[in-house]
Amino acid sequence: MQAYHPDQQQYFTTQYAQPQTTYYTQYGAYPQYLQPQPGAAPFPVYNPNPAQYEPHSDRQQIERPQIERPHATPAPRRKKLSRNAATAPAASTAPNGAPSTKIPNTPSRPAAPLKSAMKKHRTPSNGSALSRQQSNPESQRMRVNSLTRQRSNSQPEFIPEHLFVSFYSTNEMRVENIAFQSTLDSLREEILPMWPENAAMDVGYLDKWRVRFVGRPWSSVGTDEILAQRLVCRLWTVLAGEGYSYLTTVNTGSSSKAPHFVFVHSPVETAHFFMITFSRSSEKVTLIDVPHELAQQLAAGLRSMYPRRISSYGATEDGIHIIEVKKAGFGTRVDRSMFIAYVLQFFNSVGFKLNGSVPLGRRAALGFGTRKDVWIFRGPLRRPESRQSRQKQ
Repeated sequence: MQAYHPDQQQYFTTQYAQPQTTYYTQYGAYPQYLQPQPGAAPFPVYNPNPAQYEPHSDRQQIERPQIERPHATPAPRRKKLSRNAATAPAASTAPNGAPSTKIPNTPSRPAAPLKSAMKKHRTPSNGSALSRQQSNPESQRMRVNSLTRQRSNSQPEFIPEHLFVSFYSTNEMRVENIAFQSTLDSLREEILPMWPENAAMDVGYLDKWRVRFVGRPWSSVGTDEILAQRLVCRLWTVLAGEGYSYLTTVNTGSSSKAPHFVFVHSPVETAHFFMITFSRSSEKVTLIDVPHELAQQLAAGLRSMYPRRISSYGATEDGIHIIEVKKAGFGTRVDRSMFIAYVLQFFNSVGFKLNGSVPLGRRAALGFGTRKDVWIFRGPLRRPESRQSRQKQ
């Protein structure tokens, strides 16, 4: 039983003929493959260009109400910058008479000068002297451990302005109240190499420095005595470079305690130091590291004061000059006070002032008596004398 589609149109199975074995034109046309079937309707063919119809052409168009929509706010029109001088903002005059150009006020932008008007023009009147700041001010110097720790109470930090130096026994030196680490470093770098036998002990604790040298520099004689004197002179030079100047000496009357040399904080300045020592009889003065021209001038002045009694000699290459006053007839000695006063007045006249004295050297026989004082003078830094000027003298 064969099932049919519910449509009235029925579709029959098409039977195809077998193709020919040859396809040449001389044998005639191709036979028809499709044989018309009886009762079959032709296959529908669609038109590729159908007729266009307007919608609702035969109906009345529906009129829809027009809805008014709010218009969008247009964006503000940007102004074009004009390079013409006629459209530029008007130039006003400042109170000092100089022309100033400003942008006019607008609600969204306050008045402000143009960038070109803000430029500072170089004129001879606005120049100022340049000042160099100190590379290592006091506020930025590193302090030693005891002074950098925070106090438990609310009291401010105390920075001492006085520094104490003392010489113990025959080979020990102590420095107290060192406020800054740079001071301690400078002392170690400059003082320790001055003694050829080095140091047996070097201890820096909190704000104190204690050093003990090998040998006995404070009671030495001969060449070692000169080295010890130069070590003390270098100590004065280093402290002056760190901003300390000699003030006074305390504890001089105590036999059990060493004298304390007090240094006070002062402006840093470069100074020249030298030493002189007087013999016990005060008839001979030894000048150590005194400028050569000053030693020659002092010897000439003493010759005018003590005619035919002055003998000046010394090794100038080592910086040591010795001036001796000979005895007069019948063994008359020179007045000690007058001799010392003349030496002090001469150095004061050339800008060098007495800046302290340190007792050094060996005591008298059996360890009694006092040591020989080393007088330290301080003055302005002088230019070293040339060899030609020495030859002229």
